[in-house]
Amino acid sequence: MKNRTKGAIIKGAAITLDVVAPLVATLSQFPLWIEKSADATMSGLCLIFILISCLPFIKQIREFFKSPSSEMIFTILFVFLVVMRNIIDQMLVVSFVGAVANIAGAGIYALGRHIGEREDKNKEAK
Repeated sequence: MKNRTKGAIIKGAAITLDVVAPLVATLSQFPLWIEKSADATMSGLCLIFILISCLPFIKQIREFFKSPSSEMIFTILFVFLVVMRNIIDQMLVVSFVGAVANIAGAGIYALGRHIGEREDKNKEAK
């Protein structure tokens, strides 16, 4: 097998590691069906759809936030952080796995690039 082919295979494995590890962590932390306990758990997708649903009221929301009361700001902040707490706890796991996988993948990719750029020992094999 030529070094160029070996390098391409190793680089492909590195990219696969970079994608698959965070994807598996995401699927393990954010199951498709959320049913953890009697407490309601809001999915990130639900939160996105809530924000999209509010888009028609952007003008009214901007007017409201020009001079909001401090009580309202702290109440909105509290509700937002409570909703985001479950998502943040899960994203910590996903981001850690993604960081470790991408650091390892970068090293493996560099190894594959190094092997792919080396000349083959058998010159006639080209």
